[in-house]
Amino acid sequence: MKAALFLFILFIISAPPASAADSSPAGEANTARIAELYSNLESFDMTLYSTQPEENLSLEVFLISSKGTYEKTLDRQEILVSSLPANVRVTKVGFWKVSNPERGAYKLKARLVEGEQILSEAEYNFAYGSNSASRLLVNDLVPNSHGISVALSPKEASLFDIEYMLVNGSDVVYTTKAEKQSLTSVPDVFSAPWGTLLENNKEYVGRVKIQIYSPERGVISSTERFTARDNAEITDIYKDETGASATVFGRSQVPFEGNLVFSVYELTGTIGNGNLSLVESTRVRVPVLLNNDDETVEVAWNQRLSKGVYRLEIELLGNDGDIIERRETIIESNLSPASNVSSVNDSGNGTVTPGEDGENGIPGFSLVAGITGLVAVSSFLRKNRR
Repeated sequence: MKAALFLFILFIISAPPASAADSSPAGEANTARIAELYSNLESFDMTLYSTQPEENLSLEVFLISSKGTYEKTLDRQEILVSSLPANVRVTKVGFWKVSNPERGAYKLKARLVEGEQILSEAEYNFAYGSNSASRLLVNDLVPNSHGISVALSPKEASLFDIEYMLVNGSDVVYTTKAEKQSLTSVPDVFSAPWGTLLENNKEYVGRVKIQIYSPERGVISSTERFTARDNAEITDIYKDETGASATVFGRSQVPFEGNLVFSVYELTGTIGNGNLSLVESTRVRVPVLLNNDDETVEVAWNQRLSKGVYRLEIELLGNDGDIIERRETIIESNLSPASNVSSVNDSGNGTVTPGEDGENGIPGFSLVAGITGLVAVSSFLRKNRR
């Protein structure tokens, strides 16, 4: 009995406390990690992944110059990761601040941190100014409000993927990828439209990341900043003495919420040197447009334009009221003032006034003439009966 009691007391003393599981090594129970990373001396990107939702994380990033065993930190940045959804790859982008870079070896060091706890660490080594130049050369990169284009030149025949990124701050807000692209001997331009809405007057970064295939894989990237603007153009105009219309075509992923202003001026004298007097001006809202959308806007004049020559001016105003485009044309009306009055009566009070063109009856035929003719025929028939 004493032996059993002694063994029981020994078991109680040696058993670990209930909170012992919390003392596991840092990051062992956490699934958030740095899955991929890339850098050159212009920019870097890191792809994060977690099997469970995470919040309030941060990335600590270091650019290090390596010369043998000597390492020097050239830049340090911290990027906040407010939320990391489960099973979703999230990419963060940053831009180095390095002046007068020297040729040599460099290293990107990154660590994912939660509070004081390091969840994941990774490194990426690269060289700057080495003799092993890429098989592709980026000649030009042009991002704008509706998409991004990159001009590439091959140093030899190449097969590659292009990833197009739209970056807002450190967040990649849109990305699309074109796989198995090729160049043989001549330069070419590769483009992609943005598939997301942009905010007017906001600065973004357009970025391309190009991965080259065999004989050995390599990655090159390029970035360019741009300011998103609402944009549209007038593609077609119709006009006559009764009204006008204009077709507006969207040229931006910034929602276009502008207006059209139709102004008619009567011209006296010659077209080149005559005087102009404003007849009518009408402002009409254009339906909301995005890139490659089009809408036709119509207006009717308050009164049909009488005989003469008129100048029609159409202004396309942007979201901020700025003039994006102005178009001018001529309206030549052959409508006499009398016909104009008749038309107003037709549409205004229902009174029909026959015109010289006989729009409301047989040409040259009047009510009085018709009655006179019927009387004459009746008299002739009565004489023949006698």
